[in-house]
Amino acid sequence: MKYLILGTGGTGASIGAFLAAEGKDVTFMARGAHLEAMRKNGLVLDSGLKGHMEIKNVKAFEGKDINDKADVIFVCVKSYSLEDIIPVIKRAAGADTIIIPILNMFKTGAKIKEYLPEVKCLEGCIYISAFIDAPGKIVHAGDTFKVFFGNPYNEDVKEEIMEQVVSDLKSAGVTAGISDDILRDTFKKFSFISAFAATGAYYDVDAGAIHREGEIREFYKSLVREIIEIGKAMGVNTSPTLFEDDMTTMDAFGDDIKTSLQRDLEAGKNSEIDTLIFGVSRLGKQYGVPTPCYDRVTAKFS
Repeated sequence: MKYLILGTGGTGASIGAFLAAEGKDVTFMARGAHLEAMRKNGLVLDSGLKGHMEIKNVKAFEGKDINDKADVIFVCVKSYSLEDIIPVIKRAAGADTIIIPILNMFKTGAKIKEYLPEVKCLEGCIYISAFIDAPGKIVHAGDTFKVFFGNPYNEDVKEEIMEQVVSDLKSAGVTAGISDDILRDTFKKFSFISAFAATGAYYDVDAGAIHREGEIREFYKSLVREIIEIGKAMGVNTSPTLFEDDMTTMDAFGDDIKTSLQRDLEAGKNSEIDTLIFGVSRLGKQYGVPTPCYDRVTAKFS
């Protein structure tokens, strides 16, 4: 089974490193100093789950140099870079290749299929806190690492390939599974990470501030409630316990955890603020759902 990781940031690097450490055939797409460090020294991952890992002799390329076919493509770029990697997917996807998007946006697979209707695109989600600490070095904070995916668009995908991906991930130490309703599950992840990112960015705080009773926690709760109502208006089969589930997930994160959106804003980098925050306000207007708290965050940053 040949794996291609498109985007070797915290998410993609962690998936790829865990798989490569188990001897799986993994190719990484990266760029700049990060790519050069990986080619020269390999990929280093300091994981709260598996400790210090050094993956030597990694196969790492710029997107333009990737031409070989893969069995499984994990799409792990930031949402604002999705359009840029469409040509790479087109070259690397064969007749039976499955695409598993792992992005902080809802219905990424459907978006990819707008560009490439011929590819077999699933939907997926991940729970992890990981980031690039230095070129060629990734930090996986905490011990949470979960990957779920499913086939909401009834793609003609061989079940054994999906099961093999789950088996490979599990053998590598990742909690993984095939979802019976991946749109429900990806929306659950989206609702959580969106509200977390919006709260953290608005108040400039980490998870610990949201854990404590008070104004900030109540603001987070309001954001979760607003985005859940949007999901219902969109026709998503939201779980009746989604609010409680999001709170449980939030409280399980370490006090010092921040979202990648916050880290990117602090570093003055491009961020996913349009997808995770501004886009939710737009959806509220589109579906007639009031979003006063999201609108406050949007107003602050726009």
